[in-house]
Amino acid sequence: MGQFSLRLYIAGDTPASQRARENLQRLCERHPFPIDTVVIDILREPSRANEARILATPTLICEHPTRAKRVIGDLGDLEKVVEFLGLQQRDVEP
Repeated sequence: MGQFSLRLYIAGDTPASQRARENLQRLCERHPFPIDTVVIDILREPSRANEARILATPTLICEHPTRAKRVIGDLGDLEKVVEFLGLQQRDVEP
C-alpha cells in the first residue's frame, strides 16, 4: 500500500484542536506504513480552509487513491477513524 497524505485543519489552540493533534500523532505511531501529515490552523491560513471547503474544525482529510475522505472531530475513536480511512493499525499497544 502506498503512502497516505493526511491534512488536519484546526482553529487555534483549543482543547479540541489539541486532542485532534494528539490523536493524529497516535494514529501515525500505530500505522504500519508512512503517513505524510500536515496541520493547518485556519485562523492563520483562512484561504487554505476555503480552498479545502472546511466547514467545521477539527477536520481530517485523507488523500485517498479513489477519493478524499474526511473525518470531523477530535479523532477520539482511533479504531473507527482507521476503519473509515481504510488504514491498518500495527498490532502494538501505544
